[in-house]
Amino acid sequence: MRAIVCEAVSNALDGVHMRERTVPQPGRKEVRVTIHAASLNPVDWKLACGVAPWMTPPRILGLDGAGVVDAVGEDADHWRVGDRVAWHGNLARDGVFAEYAVAPEHVLARIPDSVDFGAAAALPCAAMTAFQALVRKARVTVGETVLIQGAGGAVGGFAVQIAKSLGARVIALARPALFDRVRTLGADFVFDRHDRALRERIHELTDHYGVDVMLEVANPGDARKSLDLIRYNGQLLCIDPMPNLADVPPYTYAASIHEVALGGAYACGHLPTQRDFPQMLQTLLSMVEQGRLDPMIDRAIALNEVPQALRDLREGASAGKIVVDVAR
Repeated sequence: MRAIVCEAVSNALDGVHMRERTVPQPGRKEVRVTIHAASLNPVDWKLACGVAPWMTPPRILGLDGAGVVDAVGEDADHWRVGDRVAWHGNLARDGVFAEYAVAPEHVLARIPDSVDFGAAAALPCAAMTAFQALVRKARVTVGETVLIQGAGGAVGGFAVQIAKSLGARVIALARPALFDRVRTLGADFVFDRHDRALRERIHELTDHYGVDVMLEVANPGDARKSLDLIRYNGQLLCIDPMPNLADVPPYTYAASIHEVALGGAYACGHLPTQRDFPQMLQTLLSMVEQGRLDPMIDRAIALNEVPQALRDLREGASAGKIVVDVAR
């Protein structure tokens, strides 16, 4: 089968190539899927250039896949050949940038008939991260004010839509060139993260308290840069490594700080969280089916275009999701 393989980590990403690989066989409680679509995430290029530590080459890249079950392993009782499925994969295993991939049966979600494979593949990593942060951790409710940093990217864009669907008022931070796009996704207010008057603008919108919840996509360094935007007893959700709390005065913010690490459930072997993956993804797929969630597909590429697309993604050349049409 054709697959995109990282043969050596390299800052130039020149160790990533399309190669022929043996079709994998499903093990116990696993299924094999004929991949119809996959999507790119920043962690893919981070693995390939050595920024993320979980790579042991050679490895087939790709975390987010969608396709059709074509073989069922021993004791895999929940799925049948022909079922349409999507999932978020394990960083420590071969991925989905290939014609076939194997996955544990307990992480798969069923794709509704009216949702195409490209839309399904666009969701897992980015949309599930946003969902886990806002729904599972912060438990955002109607009337709360949510601040989303990095709203022009995939995680941030999904977070804007999810927060809005929960009945929250959404303040978004993005590059000025993306303001209109972020408003289209549902943001009530959009500001430049580098606006020197940002704290004052946000406090003016929140009775001078600050927001209830902030989703921080990129680590600002000093935690006070984010905590200054949040009300006392508010919540900070961190996707990048945790911010530096060393200079935060005690009894000043009383914020609840959450680390959002979707794939960590694989690394630590926490099955309850892994089993929640398809529950979250099923909800997101239903939202797409109902027209309440835009999968934000920026462009579709062929499998052999993945190496260059990873370079483009690292340079920030795509605001939405890049989807791989594996059969193309």
